[in-house]
Amino acid sequence: MRVLVVVEDDEDVQDLIETGFSLDSRFTFAGVSATAEDALEMARTKKVALIVLDHGLAGELTGLEAAARFKDVAPLSKSILFTAHEELREAAAAGPAIDAFVLKTDSTHLLRVAQQLLSMTG
Repeated sequence: MRVLVVVEDDEDVQDLIETGFSLDSRFTFAGVSATAEDALEMARTKKVALIVLDHGLAGELTGLEAAARFKDVAPLSKSILFTAHEELREAAAAGPAIDAFVLKTDSTHLLRVAQQLLSMTG
């Protein structure tokens, strides 16, 4: 079972992510949070394999800022920046904290990218 944390402040997008990952029973949710700060607490207490995070969040941290902190508290986890901001692609690729980048307009690819990151076959 792969534990997943979702960091997204839009409830409709939260539902979209949860629905997509429900198609693969090998994933279980540690939680869904609107802020990186709350999600970091989840990552500290659970054995998290994957973090799906938006860039613009309800708390003080952005997704790019939070990604490095997730690596500190869950060093074996993989992070996917799931955002509507194409202009963040280069920034996400430049740092070691983001393992994959998926645009929200390409949401149908999110589960496949997660499976690939975690070396799971569909």
